[in-house]
Amino acid sequence: MVHKIVRGIDRAIESIGALMMLIMTLIIVYEVLGRYALHSEPAWSEEISLLLMTAFGFLSICIGFRYNFHLRLTFVVNRFSPIVQKSLEVLSNILVIGFGILLLVEGYSITALTWPSSLPATGMPGGVQYIIIPVTGVVTMLYGLRGLLVRKELSE
Repeated sequence: MVHKIVRGIDRAIESIGALMMLIMTLIIVYEVLGRYALHSEPAWSEEISLLLMTAFGFLSICIGFRYNFHLRLTFVVNRFSPIVQKSLEVLSNILVIGFGILLLVEGYSITALTWPSSLPATGMPGGVQYIIIPVTGVVTMLYGLRGLLVRKELSE
């Protein structure tokens, strides 16, 4: 059950990331074309590109936790007994969950605080640029829980 949920989340995040990268690339090509060929660039293009780039970066944090690409000192941990290694793995997952909670709480706070303002070029609510932070927090917590519940690494 956990395996299917994690696989679904993985596919969704990777698909959303790929779509964001495609849209960002198309917008930047359009902006460059507008700037150099048409001598008029759209006002919204830079703002949307930055929003997509920020969201892509935060989603990459989730993927890093999913595949254990986060910072770890394996050369130190590997010197301990298997029991201590397992304990440190559990502690690592608890810290990942804690980081997810921090992202969720603080991300929601800053999103709510900035929502009434508006972005200059698009007029979208200001909180749009921060909404990816609590989303990243939720997904990070799920990956931390997966690490606690599933002992073996899930295959791709």
